[in-house]
Formats: sequence, structure tokens, C-alpha cells
Amino acid sequence: MSVLRRKRARPQADVEHQIRHELEDILPILRIEECALELQTFDPATGAATLLVTGACPDCEASAVTFIQGIETQLKLRIAELRSVVLTVGNAR
Repeated sequence: MSVLRRKRARPQADVEHQIRHELEDILPILRIEECALELQTFDPATGAATLLVTGACPDCEASAVTFIQGIETQLKLRIAELRSVVLTVGNAR
């Protein structure tokens, strides 16, 4: 009889570090230079990350808020512990 072992959860600091790293990789793909995405909190119990969005695209009406579904999808694909992403919008820089 095989025993299923539960995978150990990574430390919260490791998950937060990976989220920050992945955000650095994702933002240039969006080509929104005047925008910043910053991790505010990560709750390991719920798997929810709260991101602060500041800035926007100066030449168009796009912002990171417009791309939230793509950002959330990419983060979830890259980070197993992540279940949801919540955006808070800050002032433009």
C-alpha cells in the first residue's frame, strides 16, 4: 500500500521572493514602461497575493489593471502556491 505524502509548503519568504522575481519578468512583456507592479502581501493560508499597481501607459489607455487576467494567469502558472491575485491601484508616479 502506498502512502501519499503531502508536499511540504515552502516558507512564505521564498514564495514572496519568487512572486517579486516573476513580476520583474512579466512587466517587460506587457511593454508598459510607466507602470509598476509591487507585491504588497501574500497570504499562504489562502494563496492570495495583493499587488500594488502604479502608473500607466502614457501613449495609450492601457494599464496593468487592463492586463490583470494575463498577469494572474502567468503568476499562477509559475507559482504553485498562488491561487488568486488582487490588485490595489496607487497614484501614478
